[in-house]
Amino acid sequence: MMRIGILTFHRAVNYGAVLQAYALNKSIKDMGHDCDIIDYKCDKIENVVSPFAGFRNGDNWIKSFIQMFFRIRKNKAFNSFIKKYISLSEEEYTSNDIAKADNKYDCFFSGSDQVWNYACTDGDEAYFLDFVSDGKKKNAYAASFGFEKRPDYDKFDYEKLLDDFSGISVREESGKTLIKEFAGKDCRVVVDPTLLLSAKEWETVVGERPMKEDYIFVYNIREPKDLLNYAEQLSKKTGCKIINAKKSAEFFAKCSPADFMAWIYYSRYFVTNSFHGTVFSILFKKKFAIELDNGKSVNNRSKELLELVGITDRELDMNNIMYVENDIDYTQAARVLEEQKKEAIGFITECIAKAK
Repeated sequence: MMRIGILTFHRAVNYGAVLQAYALNKSIKDMGHDCDIIDYKCDKIENVVSPFAGFRNGDNWIKSFIQMFFRIRKNKAFNSFIKKYISLSEEEYTSNDIAKADNKYDCFFSGSDQVWNYACTDGDEAYFLDFVSDGKKKNAYAASFGFEKRPDYDKFDYEKLLDDFSGISVREESGKTLIKEFAGKDCRVVVDPTLLLSAKEWETVVGERPMKEDYIFVYNIREPKDLLNYAEQLSKKTGCKIINAKKSAEFFAKCSPADFMAWIYYSRYFVTNSFHGTVFSILFKKKFAIELDNGKSVNNRSKELLELVGITDRELDMNNIMYVENDIDYTQAARVLEEQKKEAIGFITECIAKAK
């Protein structure tokens, strides 16, 4: 048994970030290892999720006060989930003392999420495991740059930072190209950690049914084009109430990561433009509609995932509102995801073996 440390965005009050952290943590523990999410406090992320962020950003006081109330509630819900389901390191770390973690673990993984996005971390190099002295212990699982073309503000020295990594995997094909360009290394593309767990495994984490009535759950993280209008039209045709994750009081009353999954799991219909929304739609075999193109950009991650598993008729269609009722053959999807999971677990196994 090895001691494994994972560095990721678990402190971001974001459903995808926390659920992928849980999934990778659990997957490695299920392989028989002692695994922690390293409780690292990145200054940029701590400032973003702070209940007082609105006051610092110059928002008006009334808006900031309302935001503070909801942020406190949501932060508490997330912290409760993390305490219950995620194995955290005994110590909290900052950039000043993260080096102390080096000798506590036999192997490290950075990822998943946009851990190599300069804008997300304000240039924090800890996510490149720069504090780890032995390169054979350094690995990345489904890491992301968050871009296809390097922005002008990015100051990372990728060749230096990635030079002694033992194993690197990324979550997008574009990341594979960038690794080759920046560091001259070959790497693998692996599935998001949330896809390493089966629907049955996720069901053990799903919260209680949030409401008795049938409802349409709406979750968008990208700017919507027709998504909200589609949900309204679907509501008129079905009589189902809309629960909007950004606006509905019912959602804010039950907003932990476990509740978030429950809103998807028990929904009659799910309307989204989120990648992780797409993931759980597939895992939970939902009747769902997804907006892939908002007129400004294309959600390539969701598009590629749907193509990978052979589900090609879920894109939002304003001319055929009830197409969401069309049957979906999830058999092929399950088979493809099982193959992808085996490849990903194989990569993790190789990385851990090399660290011995």
